[in-house]
Amino acid sequence: MNQIRLQLIYPEEKVKEPVICMVCKNFQVVINIRTAKVTKDTGILTVELDGPEEEIEKAIRFMEEFGVIVQPIEGQIFTE
Repeated sequence: MNQIRLQLIYPEEKVKEPVICMVCKNFQVVINIRTAKVTKDTGILTVELDGPEEEIEKAIRFMEEFGVIVQPIEGQIFTE
């Protein structure tokens, strides 16, 4: 299993969308929400994604295409 820590920034129009749920249902990853600050205007989450590297990459691509800004934390990359 691989793990990566990310910051997710939701724009106002995506705050009410169940992005995390969709990722868990559509990709073989486990998401652990470490911190979250959600208002009606924005959402900022720190999460850890665990899973096969290919699935993590697909999940990240999905979130970005959905309009969520995805940023690795501390320049972290995949680890075993």
